[in-house]
Amino acid sequence: MKLLLYNLLFPFAFLAYLPVSAWKMFRRGGYARHFWERFALYSREQRARIAALGSSPIWVHAVSVGEVVAALSFIRRWQERTPDLVFVLSTTTSTGYATAVKKAPPKVVVLYAPLDCFFAVRRAFRAIRPRMLVIFEVEFWPNLITAAARRGVPTVLANGRLSDRSARGYARHKWFFGDLFRHFALFCVQTDEDAARLGRVVGDAVPVHVCNTMKFDQVPDIEGENRTDLLDEVFGRGLRIVWTAGSTHAGEEEWVVRAFTELKSEFAALKLVLVPRHHERTNEVRKVLDAAGASYRLLVPPSNESPAPREPAVDVLVVNTTGELMHFYAASDLVFVGKSLAGNHGGHNIIEPAIFGKPILHGPNMENFRAVAAIFRDNAAAIEVPDSFDGFRDVLNRLLRNPQQRQELGRKAREVVEKHRGAIDRTIDILAPLLRKPVPRVPSRET
Repeated sequence: MKLLLYNLLFPFAFLAYLPVSAWKMFRRGGYARHFWERFALYSREQRARIAALGSSPIWVHAVSVGEVVAALSFIRRWQERTPDLVFVLSTTTSTGYATAVKKAPPKVVVLYAPLDCFFAVRRAFRAIRPRMLVIFEVEFWPNLITAAARRGVPTVLANGRLSDRSARGYARHKWFFGDLFRHFALFCVQTDEDAARLGRVVGDAVPVHVCNTMKFDQVPDIEGENRTDLLDEVFGRGLRIVWTAGSTHAGEEEWVVRAFTELKSEFAALKLVLVPRHHERTNEVRKVLDAAGASYRLLVPPSNESPAPREPAVDVLVVNTTGELMHFYAASDLVFVGKSLAGNHGGHNIIEPAIFGKPILHGPNMENFRAVAAIFRDNAAAIEVPDSFDGFRDVLNRLLRNPQQRQELGRKAREVVEKHRGAIDRTIDILAPLLRKPVPRVPSRET
């Protein structure tokens, strides 16, 4: 009855969201490609790829870029341990899809996740015929989870996390989510707090395992491509201090650019690499730089602009592409990680620059990475700056004056990464026994 009510309401929710989806297709680009996969209407080429996997792949679902990167690390490691395993990796966003296609190892087929309507989910299961469904972080789609349960496909949550807000929502609607969560075979979550939040909804009906976050395990998978020649071309040769502000959002760019211009007069070698979280905001970022009178260059010029054969050196590089951030973290002397200041909340992944042993700044609003931020804070391995412009600038000023402090901060950041690795292997150890059960079979009416 509950699922019936959900399916009756879903078309109205879909129609209400359709204008937003259409706008994203137009603005961000990439959403229109493979559009019909969202209804599990796969091309002949995609069906052939799925068929080439053989029988019973493991279906891994990850929403966007961050979850996809963690999922790819998880898949690679499981294939190293069990080489004959094959996978289907589904994702929701165009950026997640592009990342998955670019980085997926052999024996992995990348698809868009089906919309959570019963007919699309049914077609997806009929095409994929998975032996296990692994959902990354926090994606609880009722039709997807229920369809797996009806087919005897064990469903697990990997690298799970629940924010305070989402946990309150699930607990408030326990009449619905309690039954849905009981369809899971088990949960693998990041922290004791995540386990407690799940427990308030599902009780003791499903095993919950605390495995830490997989983000620390991405170290072996990431190598920063050398950007020295590019930075020489953009900034000019010679001594420089490269400050990368990564995954920034509206409001933060104003603070970053203002702090940069104020400090530039004292630190002539200071250069800025500005990487907005969403590259379609490039024009907004350019307006901020123009207003500040900063000299800058885009990593990729707009199609309607042709760069001069030899452009002069500038002080700011705007990275207006997807998938480049890690390379610039690797080339940095100092890093700020965004969505944590100037009215922004949630935070982004501070482990990424820590992989390269970089000194890291972030704001206090790290709700989505609270446990990670706490680990770095407890080990004095990152600096949480105040949520005020003056406090932000003053911390930058202090670090720019003290190269030894920057070096020590970066060393501690890398030590934290080394210390907290292992979540992927712990998760695989827990999931592997589920593969010993008989392979689920598609109901006869769907064959």
